[in-house]
Amino acid sequence: MDRERSIWVSNNSKQIIVVTVEYILPDTLLPEKSTNLLTININQSRFISESDVNDIYRIDKGERITLFILSKDSVETYSWEHIRKNNIILKRYEFNRKELEEMGGIINYP
Repeated sequence: MDRERSIWVSNNSKQIIVVTVEYILPDTLLPEKSTNLLTININQSRFISESDVNDIYRIDKGERITLFILSKDSVETYSWEHIRKNNIILKRYEFNRKELEEMGGIINYP
């Protein structure tokens, strides 16, 4: 994956986080299924690869990506349906290719 499509997530918080990345969803909620949940430890970073985002190259066509950050504790405690229904997320980022480039491909949480 080249630099323009690279997504690094840096966890600068005091808790372990879980990340999921999707193309913009019509209802802005989490996806219906909990697929591609990526764990990032405290003070660690993780590269989001092509296998983590279905067809990352869709970003070239102007589509926006949504990146959700959740608490690992919440993911382990509640069902995905409960998390989704109650929108139990820590942060939601939405960006297109230009915005991703302007951020240097890095999402710093928090």
